[in-house]
Amino acid sequence: MKKLIYLFLAFPLFMGAQDLYWYDVMLEIPRETRESAETLIKDYYSNIDIPSDVNLSFSRIPLKGENVEATHMLSMFSTSAQSLANFRGSLSGEKWNIYTSGMQGLANVTSSMAGNVLVGMNYDKAGPLGQVWIFKVHAKDTGKFVEAFAKLMKTFKPTGLIANGQFTHGNSDGESMFVYGTSKDLTEAFSTGPTNKKEADAFQTFFNEISFAEFSQSQTRVLIKQF
Repeated sequence: MKKLIYLFLAFPLFMGAQDLYWYDVMLEIPRETRESAETLIKDYYSNIDIPSDVNLSFSRIPLKGENVEATHMLSMFSTSAQSLANFRGSLSGEKWNIYTSGMQGLANVTSSMAGNVLVGMNYDKAGPLGQVWIFKVHAKDTGKFVEAFAKLMKTFKPTGLIANGQFTHGNSDGESMFVYGTSKDLTEAFSTGPTNKKEADAFQTFFNEISFAEFSQSQTRVLIKQF
């Protein structure tokens, strides 16, 4: 977890030109194979070389919409698109073949997607529980969404990490942007939101300013292991 926090601490309070690139693999793991699959995933990624500027986390998805098949996710991220691409490309060879062969019958990849964070804050407060809110936004309105989010963050003071970004690969049904926030536990997650009239008014302004966006779904992830 320290590696993750040190990466976040390297960022300014609000990111502009410097992006955070990510690549997610969504997995469906049946309950009867969960223990074996989780152990195999943790063993494999704990015993390979991961570059210092690449982070990888493995999480469960206990809360989600009814049409989401994935139960787990592997998330890779870096401030360098090149480093992330190189790491993803390095997942090959004998160890990889043994790992993927062992995973057969234990888990199914339901989807893979990639994107980048455009603006965010509280990177030194990344918690083990994360929630993502996904929106359908036309490409021409991406800048408006980011501006509205940055404006909201001048008033709203979340307790954990919060970020706004976009899907660039693997998105479906028009889903193109997300807001992602973390909490230290479920109690904090349940109480996320405006805490006073000023923050409530700022949220209402935000919703008014992104009226062009269609909310699609949300998911909650719980960290199993940070590599």
